[in-house]
Amino acid sequence: MAVMKRALLIALVAAFAVPAHAGAAVPCRNKIFNDWYADGKIASTYPRGCYADALRHIPPDAQIYSSLADDIRAAMRAAARHQRTGKVVPAEIGHGFKAAAGKTVLAAQHGSSPGTTGPKSASAPQAVPVADTSGGGSSLPVPILVLGALALLLAAAGVVGGGVRYAHGRRR
Repeated sequence: MAVMKRALLIALVAAFAVPAHAGAAVPCRNKIFNDWYADGKIASTYPRGCYADALRHIPPDAQIYSSLADDIRAAMRAAARHQRTGKVVPAEIGHGFKAAAGKTVLAAQHGSSPGTTGPKSASAPQAVPVADTSGGGSSLPVPILVLGALALLLAAAGVVGGGVRYAHGRRR
């Protein structure tokens, strides 16, 4: 009986000691997403099924605010063209991360423009876009100003209505 309990205990420990995801492979769509998130470009060397799977599982924020879907479609077309004709296609598809003002995070940090050159090394960080914070717009958006004015007008109407009601109550 003790041998049986010991064997059962060893079997349970062995079953729970091996992680459940040890044999599970990473979906190839995640490889495409990681490739794109690194520099805004996708290698055109993945199987076509991976591109289709990635298109079906694009995160909502990337679907709305980025060119990820367009870049995946372009890479899928390039892979299909390469497979069909054997012609050389670009190694990477996509525009990369371009800032609206033409600056990158590295240029903004160093105070240089995109045309200037500086020391480059193999381990230099990738340039990531930075928002234009030059303050070209007004400090408050127009809808906020309109809603604030409307709120003040309604508050004033309430005060006047309360004053009229008070005055009518004193006359009686």
